Amino acid sequence: MASHRFAVPVAIIGVVTVSCGSGAAGATADASLRDASAGHDAHAGHEADARQAHDARGTGHDAASKDARPRDAGSRADGGSCPGFTVDLTSLTAHNTSAYPTYDQTHFAANFGTTSWVSQAGATVPVDPTKMDMSMNPITPGHVSATDVHTLVPSRPDLRWFAHITPWFGPGQPHIDIGLDEATSTYVASMVADMQRRGFDGVIIDWYGKGSYEDSVTLLLQKYLATLKPGSFTFIVMIDKGVVKGLSGSAGQAALESAVEYCKGQYFGDPNYELEAGEPIVMFFGVDTALGGGAMSAVKSQTGGKMVWVPEGASTLAESWADECFEWTNDYHDGDVAADPYNLGAIASFYASVAPPSTSKKVFGAMVAGFNGTLTKTVAWSKGKYLPRGSGAAVVQIAQKIDSVITPNVTRMQWATWSDWEEGTEIESGVENDVVVTATVKGAELAWTYTSGTGDESTIDHYEVYASADGTHAVDLGGVATGKRSFELTSARCLASGTAYEVEVVAVGKPSIRDHASDPVAYSP
Repeated sequence: MASHRFAVPVAIIGVVTVSCGSGAAGATADASLRDASAGHDAHAGHEADARQAHDARGTGHDAASKDARPRDAGSRADGGSCPGFTVDLTSLTAHNTSAYPTYDQTHFAANFGTTSWVSQAGATVPVDPTKMDMSMNPITPGHVSATDVHTLVPSRPDLRWFAHITPWFGPGQPHIDIGLDEATSTYVASMVADMQRRGFDGVIIDWYGKGSYEDSVTLLLQKYLATLKPGSFTFIVMIDKGVVKGLSGSAGQAALESAVEYCKGQYFGDPNYELEAGEPIVMFFGVDTALGGGAMSAVKSQTGGKMVWVPEGASTLAESWADECFEWTNDYHDGDVAADPYNLGAIASFYASVAPPSTSKKVFGAMVAGFNGTLTKTVAWSKGKYLPRGSGAAVVQIAQKIDSVITPNVTRMQWATWSDWEEGTEIESGVENDVVVTATVKGAELAWTYTSGTGDESTIDHYEVYASADGTHAVDLGGVATGKRSFELTSARCLASGTAYEVEVVAVGKPSIRDHASDPVAYSP
């Protein structure tokens, strides 16, 4: 499939550039912005932290704010003057993610079929290959909402959100072809811009050791982040068990020690590396299970400590070498449970198990849009592991559950994952909610109806109304909250009497869920 491979999919619509700062005072402030320790020990400090986090995200956060909050019809920051017909109509529906722009059955037939595994015992369900691949990743192109990811857990705006990447897709890699070469500077820049547009604070890299393909992506990421404002977007290395694959005892311990020492020299001192209380955070995926707690403790001591070590699972908090822990996907292995398809019970159990006073250690929570391991192709890996996407219902219900049970010591959220197409957890292409909007005009009233995969508006953040006189350039007339599906066009200050317009409605998705626009309808004031 080499003919399909892209270094970078498309120019991201609405990407903002971030200016670089300098000076000692600025460097001090930047260091505090990538260190989430201050102010998180008491819940009373969360609102102050949220204001600081907003400043840290800078223009990346601002880029998401338009979609995050609907504006009143016709309201303008300048007191009511029309902003002009400056919106490119194609930007409302064009592919706007770092995913390959034509990921579909025609171009990637090997990834598509008519059934998908939903149990490791071999149970399958039918899938529509014109809409999704066998791991239920949606086809592209797709236009993904810029609604800020921080709005998913409204009680905790202070949380720092990280997108987890699995950077192993590219030429010669033992993984499926998704059309991308992730080890290119153009792809890395596109990916970060897309993450910033959605409001993420940083990225976690699933890392396989010095000299690996994943390391080459990490080096490119480090280089690209150096062009941004220091501390405005940070990264964390997660050392994968692949670093010690096939090794045990002293050999495994030596391999881990070498990996940690390399990261110390190459990454941990970087001004864009994420810190906790001034110390670099390093995460581990399966390494402690492979080597044992004794080896982990020994390596931490041998490499000098002064790092924050974060393995998976609440039970690891009992280990002396573990400073924090992270939650993962809570996928089912034997088919989902009809009474709890998104495994909300496991989420509630995790947060109860890490709640103070049972521990004083901090925690990474987890967000997931779904899980389907069919494209991993082996049960030994993840084939049959499953958590349904539910046309975006998983995102909505998991976020609501987290918001209701989250504890004060959870200071960061990890979205698992940004880019694991084989396990069907990726949100790079956006979560498809199967929304269709149909608009009509009667007199001066614009009204619309919708259908959706969930049967309700739960995956829609709000609606935005646009008008165009030339079919190319549009003006944003304002936003409408869900629950109300009409708009009085006479309230819009930008529409001139006697001019023929076409008006359309965009259903703006919740974070990382796709947007959908109605067909245009005619209106003449």
